[in-house]
Amino acid sequence: MTQPLPCPVQVDWTTTTSTSRTTLTTHLWTAPPLRRDSPIHDKAFDALRTLDADLVRFLPWFSHPRLAVAELMPPTESETSWNFDLLDPMVEDFVAAADGRPIVANFATIPAWMFRTAEPVAVSADPNEIHWGYEEGTELRDPTLNEIADYFYRVASWYIAGGFTDELGRWHESGHRYRFAYWEVLCEPDLNHRISPELYTRLYDAVVERLRPLDPEMKFIGLSLSHVHHDPEYFWHFLDAANHRAGIPIDAFSYHFYASPEIVNPFAAEGNAPYSSWRDIFFAQADGFVEQVRYIESVRRRLAPDTRTFINELGTFPADVMNPEPDIPEEYWALSAAVQSYLWARLVDVGIDLVGIAEFMDYPGMIPGTTLLDWETGTPNLRYRALALLLEHFGPGDQLVTTATGVPVMPDSRVYAQGFRTASGSRKILLVNKTGSPITVAISGDTPAIGHLAQIGAAGTDAPSTATLSEPSFVLDGFATAVVTY
Repeated sequence: MTQPLPCPVQVDWTTTTSTSRTTLTTHLWTAPPLRRDSPIHDKAFDALRTLDADLVRFLPWFSHPRLAVAELMPPTESETSWNFDLLDPMVEDFVAAADGRPIVANFATIPAWMFRTAEPVAVSADPNEIHWGYEEGTELRDPTLNEIADYFYRVASWYIAGGFTDELGRWHESGHRYRFAYWEVLCEPDLNHRISPELYTRLYDAVVERLRPLDPEMKFIGLSLSHVHHDPEYFWHFLDAANHRAGIPIDAFSYHFYASPEIVNPFAAEGNAPYSSWRDIFFAQADGFVEQVRYIESVRRRLAPDTRTFINELGTFPADVMNPEPDIPEEYWALSAAVQSYLWARLVDVGIDLVGIAEFMDYPGMIPGTTLLDWETGTPNLRYRALALLLEHFGPGDQLVTTATGVPVMPDSRVYAQGFRTASGSRKILLVNKTGSPITVAISGDTPAIGHLAQIGAAGTDAPSTATLSEPSFVLDGFATAVVTY
C-alpha cells in the first residue's frame, strides 16, 4: 500500500503577520445535567474550573423555562410569581467555578407572557422537560419596551445589587453581590421571536439604560445572532451609533456559527449528508464563515471601530440534532475538535476579540453533538481536550508568524499550520490535521533540533499524547489538534 506523502511545513520566525487579541472561552446554559441533583454535577463543574478560561458565558435558555425564567406568570393586583429557587443554584455554582475570573451574563429568555399569543404558553411542572415551543409570539404586549427592561433590571438587581422591588412594591432579598464583566442582551433574537434589527436596537438601548447604574464598570454585548443567517442589516443598523439613544455604549456585539450536514431537514436523519462527507462539508462551511466574518468586520470598522467582536458560540452539529437517541459516529468528536481548532486559528488571524467554543453541556434531545462533556459520565470529550490544549498554549499577545504548508506553487490542504511567538517567549506551531488519517509532517525553517509535541486526535485519549521531537518529521493523528513547542 502506498504511503501518503509527508506534508512540508515552513515557518519564518522572523516575520510577524499579526498579534493575537483573541480570548478563547466557552459557554454553558442551564442544562438539567448541571443541576445539583445530577450525578455528573460535581465532575462537570470541576471540568469548568479546570479550563481556567476568562469570560465564560452563562446562558439561561428558553428550552427549559423553569430553569431560565424568574417570573413565569404576569403579575396580578395581589401577587407576583418571582422565583429564583431553581436558577440560583446554577448561578452560584457557575460563579464558584469561575473562581474569580471575569464572566459574562446572558439571562436571555423573555417571559412568554410578554408576547401576544393566541393562548398562554403552557409550561410543564417538570423543570427538566424540553419546551421548544416556549418562544411563541412576535408582537410585544408592551411596545414601549418598559416591561422587558424592568424584567431584566430586576433579574440583574437580584444578582448584582442584593435584591429588587417588584411590581407591587415588595422587596425581594437575594444577598447576591456578583460582578459581571459583560451583560449580553438576549440570545438569537432573530430566530423564534423574529425580532427586527430596528426593534432589537431599541430593546438593547432600553435594557442597557436600565442596567448601567447597577454597575458602572459592567460592559454590554449586543445582537447575539444565530448561525442560521447573518442578515447584514442587523450589523449595519445596530453598529451605527446614530440608531441608538444618546450615551448608550456599543461595547461588543456577537454572533454564532455551527457547521452542519443538515442540508434537508434538521429534525430528521433522512435526506441529510452521510458521515463520509461531513469532513468536506464542515471545513468548506468553516472557510465560508471566515469570509462572512471578514465582511462583518469591514462593517464594524466603518461604523464602530472601537466595538469588540465576540463569536461566542462556535461548533458543529451532527445530523438529526434533536433526536433523543442520537446516532453520532465515534469519529465525529475528533472531526468536530479539528474544525473548532482550525476556526479558532483562522479567527485569531482575522483579529476577532473572543471565540467561544460551544457548548459546555448538551445531551440527547438537546443538540448533543455540541457538548464538551459526556452527558452520562461528565468526562471531558475530545472537543473539551482540544479547547484545553489551545488554552494551555496560546493567548492574547501572541505573535503570529509567516507559516505555509506544501510547496510555494502547491499548498498542502491536508494540514493547517500556524507558527506563534508566544507572549511568554516560546516558539510554538499549531497543527490541525484536516483528514481522518495519520499524516507525517516535516518542519523546516530556523527551528531548534529539539521540540515537544502534544496532540489530541482520533486516538481519543483522556489527555494529550506527548512526545519529545529530535527530528523535523513526526506523525499527526487523524483529525489532530497538535502543538509543537520549541
